[in-house]
Formats: sequence, C-alpha cells, structure tokens
Amino acid sequence: MKKVLGDAIEISVVVKDLEAAITRYTELFGLAVHTRGESKEFGFKNAILPIGAGHIELMEPTDPNKPVGKFLAKKGEGVYLIGFETEDIPGSVKHLKDKGARVDDRRPDIAWIHPGETNGLFVELRKREQYH
Repeated sequence: MKKVLGDAIEISVVVKDLEAAITRYTELFGLAVHTRGESKEFGFKNAILPIGAGHIELMEPTDPNKPVGKFLAKKGEGVYLIGFETEDIPGSVKHLKDKGARVDDRRPDIAWIHPGETNGLFVELRKREQYH
C-alpha cells in the first residue's frame, strides 16, 4: 500500500481574536510569530508560529461566508486543519483520487482532502517549509 502522509507539519487553529491568540501562544509556550498574512480567497488573516519541524497557524476569519468563518460559526474555536508533509504531491493526489477521495488540487504545491473523506478532519498535503 502506498504511504501518502509523512510527518504532521502544520496545525491550523481557528480563533475569534488573532492578537489575543498570538499573545496566549507566545506567553504560554514561548513561541514567536514567523510571518503574518491574509487570504482573501479563504477569508482569514493568520500568523505562523514555528514549532520544531512544522508550525501552528492561528487563523481569524475576515469573512463569515467563507470556509474559516463558517467553521467558527458552526464549531467555535479549535483545530481546523492538519497538514502533512508529502514529497510527491501529484502522486499522492492521484493515489487518493484513484481511491475515490475528494481532493482539491487546484494548486501544484498543496492539496486538500475533503473532511468528509477523513471523519471530519480537514487534511492538507504540502512540502515542508523552512523557517529562516
């Protein structure tokens, strides 16, 4: 059987207040913000806090009608997505689709497996990031 998932390298957490969450994570765990960003496409602003080989991504919705906003309204704050390292994203996508899984592979560098395929867990396939 083909192994599709490597190490878990990303945990994305939806929060109500990004600044308060950053303060909490930096004070509790000694983490530091590496980058901040915003996705108009998915309706959130975020902060990346490296941990070991991966990172925690804190995400605050900016649009209640986009996926992250809908998640917060339906489920409240919490884990939104777990990302796994995958060296061969196209090969992994092909394998998953061949097994009948719904996969969003509109980008060549990242793919998302629909939560309906994984008992409610939103899974992302990506390459490992470097934090310099």
